[in-house]
Amino acid sequence: MNDNALELDDLTVRHRDDLIANGYSIMPNAIDSALCDELVTEFGRMKGKWRRAHVQDFHGHRTARYFDLLNAAPIFQQIPIASKMLPVVRATIGEDCLLSSYGSVSIGPGEPAQIIHTDDYTHLLPRDHPTYFVNIILALSDFTEENGATRLVPGSHLFDQYPDFAKSASYETIAAEMSKGSALFTLGSIYHGGGANRTADEVRHGMTIAYVANWARPQENFTVAVSQERAATFDPELQALMGWRPSKIPVGRIYTAPEHYSGPMADKIALKDEFQL
Repeated sequence: MNDNALELDDLTVRHRDDLIANGYSIMPNAIDSALCDELVTEFGRMKGKWRRAHVQDFHGHRTARYFDLLNAAPIFQQIPIASKMLPVVRATIGEDCLLSSYGSVSIGPGEPAQIIHTDDYTHLLPRDHPTYFVNIILALSDFTEENGATRLVPGSHLFDQYPDFAKSASYETIAAEMSKGSALFTLGSIYHGGGANRTADEVRHGMTIAYVANWARPQENFTVAVSQERAATFDPELQALMGWRPSKIPVGRIYTAPEHYSGPMADKIALKDEFQL
């Protein structure tokens, strides 16, 4: 990325550089503690009512993972465009990157460690691919080794193979411990997984916000999942992340401007616009 073009501040540059070099970076105080509490409260209201959830071996049977959050309460519109986090993502994978997936990840007591995996496995690219995927794991409560802090395999973003699921337990990992309101940035290529929650009654509340470069297909199809009428009320930056803003490269085009009209229907289309029929 061109630092001058984006006018990056020191905080953004530091975390971008750490992310590229190490495969991860932790930013304390990425969002306010009060906002964390509001988000956790909202997840509590959704319990038993929000049916867009995953409960299976990979995501966990004692872990609450809610998706389709842009159709939920308005508070969830704030997080993908948070002022400290989004600049790091854009500095890493491009200013016109896209939101790929967005959900909760609250690990309950007794949940075993998640299988070690990579997030970029979804696109099935060879491991020598360029950097195109950044995930943010947002701590809505303190992340500790005891309550299931994310496990990372340092240096694994440079490995030439995807992780072997059968050997998941054998990888040497570290716990990404961090305080409430912190953000863990990870490259899509780093080996990682949710930790085991060995506490008796403590839920590790978090969220994941994944982004991909402008040329990659997002995991969630936000332009279809969210109605145009609802999306029209969103912040323009969120609309752009959903895919409503054309890319600076020739993908994701929307041919609705008059200069694109052509063929035998062109005059009729232009006339319809002129008279607002």
